[in-house]
Amino acid sequence: MSEENIELVRFVTEEGLNKGNLGFINDVFADDYEVHTAGLQLPKGPTAFKMAVEFWKRAFPDFTCGIQEMFAAGDLVGLRFRTTGTHTGPLMWMPPTHGTFVVEGVDLHRVRDGKVTESWISDDFPRILFELGIVEEPKPPVGAGGPPQGVAIPEAKAS
Repeated sequence: MSEENIELVRFVTEEGLNKGNLGFINDVFADDYEVHTAGLQLPKGPTAFKMAVEFWKRAFPDFTCGIQEMFAAGDLVGLRFRTTGTHTGPLMWMPPTHGTFVVEGVDLHRVRDGKVTESWISDDFPRILFELGIVEEPKPPVGAGGPPQGVAIPEAKAS
């Protein structure tokens, strides 16, 4: 069952999120599918996935979620990923910057009876805004010291 669950989440990621093909969502998402993510309220059911894909593809038509690693434990499937995109469409109220982003994260999905029933999404939206130059990344206050010995803080990417 674990391999089948992994392949289902892989299919949803590659076909739905990356390619924007959504004709299958009623077949693979439970009617009461629920998304858990900070700051974004989505309805229950397959429409939640459709709305999420449309949100990302509208702002970043080339949005891609590259799967780096997948694992399963019971009815849970973990996905370590790297997302990329070019900001050529509106992102909520923010006009396109034509900047790019690369963000890594881990998501968790529950699969029961061949359908995705629940997802915990770890979109690093602040990092995306920093990389696009929409929001300036906070700097430590003067006199606060720096990072611990041997830890390098990457410079913010210029837009």
